[in-house]
Amino acid sequence: MSNQCPVSKEVKTFKRSSLKRTEVQEKNPLPTTQVIDDEKIAIKEKSMKVPLNNELEDFSPDKLKKTETQEKNPLPTVDVINDEKIAIKEKSMKVPLNSELEEFSPNMLKKTETHEKNPLPTVDVIKEEKIAIEEKCMKEPLNSELEEFNAQKLKKTQTKEKNPLPTAKEIEAEKKAQKQK
Repeated sequence: MSNQCPVSKEVKTFKRSSLKRTEVQEKNPLPTTQVIDDEKIAIKEKSMKVPLNNELEDFSPDKLKKTETQEKNPLPTVDVINDEKIAIKEKSMKVPLNSELEEFSPNMLKKTETHEKNPLPTVDVIKEEKIAIEEKCMKEPLNSELEEFNAQKLKKTQTKEKNPLPTAKEIEAEKKAQKQK
């Protein structure tokens, strides 16, 4: 047996310059894992809805038993709320709301200076901007499309009121009807 394969000789002697450049096109791309997961979820949801819908269609309210509702966590009454308010007032009279406020000394504060990072423009700056805008408007028309607009191209239409406002007589009649009730 020979050590050299005839195919390997051809590969070694092959001229790369004879190849043409091509763009790779994926003709049958595989779906991403996200698409597969979304499809699985959709199938699962659909399979769950069908039996549930069938049960709801076949349901008969005659099969239900009568029950009485018992409120387990009722809202507090007015008396309970007033008692709690009184208890809170008594507690606040005994203990100050915030003892730190009583001990606070303004002498402990440090002096600071405020630096405006985004100051508002001055009156002079605003005037200069207005002048620049006016000059630009004089050089260029505000909207050249408006100058070229042809009103003859518009179609004639008729407006139909679908929700007309009530007349004064209708409003008065409604007020009288409300007063009589």
